[in-house]
Amino acid sequence: MNSREAFGTHDSRLSGSRTRSWSDMKTFGERVRFDLLSTPSSLVLERLRPEDAGLYRCRVDFKRSPTRNARANLTVISE
Repeated sequence: MNSREAFGTHDSRLSGSRTRSWSDMKTFGERVRFDLLSTPSSLVLERLRPEDAGLYRCRVDFKRSPTRNARANLTVISE
C-alpha cells in the first residue's frame, strides 16, 4: 500500500445527512468503512490480507482549525 494514494474520504464539515463518504472499491472493496459513532471516529478495515500491510496516512481537515496529519504502520500477522 502506498501511503500517497487516497483510498477513502469522509467530509463532515456539513452537518446531518449532508456529510459524505467515499472509498475506492479497487483498493479494499467493501472491507473498509468509517465508524463515525466511535469516539474518536475511526476507519475500520475488515478481513485483513497480507497485502494490506504498509504505511497509512490519515489527514483530517477542519472547518476552523488547521489540518492534522498522522501516520500509522499496519503489520498483518498470519495465523
